[in-house]
Amino acid sequence: MSKSQFFNFASRNDLDAQMSKDVERQLIEGIELRGKATLVVSGGSTPKGFFQMLSRKAIDWSRVTVTLADDRWVPPHHEDSNDRLVRENLLQGPASVARFIPLVNDDAHPRTAAALMSDHIAELGTVDVMILGMGGDGHFASLFPDSDALEAGLDLANEDTLIAVDPPVAPHARISMTLSRILNSRQLILHIVGEEKQALLRTADLEAAPEILPIAALMTQDYLPVNVYWAP
Repeated sequence: MSKSQFFNFASRNDLDAQMSKDVERQLIEGIELRGKATLVVSGGSTPKGFFQMLSRKAIDWSRVTVTLADDRWVPPHHEDSNDRLVRENLLQGPASVARFIPLVNDDAHPRTAAALMSDHIAELGTVDVMILGMGGDGHFASLFPDSDALEAGLDLANEDTLIAVDPPVAPHARISMTLSRILNSRQLILHIVGEEKQALLRTADLEAAPEILPIAALMTQDYLPVNVYWAP
């Protein structure tokens, strides 16, 4: 089991403030040590406040590359696009000069694009900071329970960077990083809010079956510690 660390906060604002400071420090350290830094983020409503706080940090953003752990296969202007979420909330102000690598192109379905888009992500090497969220069904990135892509997505021997996903319930086809690619990181953060998700994570951390709760595969692996940031 990975040596997870849990950081609990009284409010979401407190969480966003501390997590933005921690990520700022990690990105600056990456720039100082390697001349550049990489940040992988996730979508949904949870990270908006964090994105906005981080965007104002005094980081040499021209040396930072940002991309996504997953995205819905929709145009970048679509209201459900994680690409749009990042551009509107993170890549603003000082952070607007960061290099951004989108996951979605003009192909009709991610099946035809995953290999090409993987090439763009592979050049990043080891990611400095990987930030994931978790859905109420225990999915992370776009690795959903009951998905035909779940087994390949969780297989640590799978060398693919990105895979196409057709979620059994959620709307839109998706493109997602695999667990093996996610674990090629220096810092791994799981950002969740709400009592229900905290309870779900406790279940997953007790070695629940990953095919039922995919997040269990993340919490029980022993390659990289998971830093869990939680607020009610």
